[in-house]
Amino acid sequence: MGYIGWMIFGVVLLVAEILTPTFFFLWFSIGSFLAGLAAMFSFSLGWQVLVFALSSTLLVLLTRPIARKLSKGDSPKKMYIDGLVGSRGRVTVEINPQLEKGLVRIEGEDWRAASLNGETIPVDSLVRVTRLEGTLIYVERIADESK
Repeated sequence: MGYIGWMIFGVVLLVAEILTPTFFFLWFSIGSFLAGLAAMFSFSLGWQVLVFALSSTLLVLLTRPIARKLSKGDSPKKMYIDGLVGSRGRVTVEINPQLEKGLVRIEGEDWRAASLNGETIPVDSLVRVTRLEGTLIYVERIADESK
């Protein structure tokens, strides 16, 4: 295969890399470009394949630990949502169990809220999140120390 074939193969693998959420095809694309470089210097097909195989394998093996470190842990959004229980917020729309509506602002975000014990909680009251079910938080009214 000539160097043009290797370059086309490298571009195809690069497009596959762009369309997938991993760095897997990128290393084979680089290996293909290196094999194309070997073909430009008139290396035989056996050497070209060897350059492709070795460079791709080494890149995959050497970058795997780095990729694992980068992808370790939970997403920040998931950790934020899990941390909502126990946090405090202010009622922005009255929590009314009969009308099944109410909003609480926590750290700049509004959340649909319901009262834990079924009481109506007026606007501007301070509340604590007791549990989370989907996008609905259950809150209880607490004393406001700032007033």
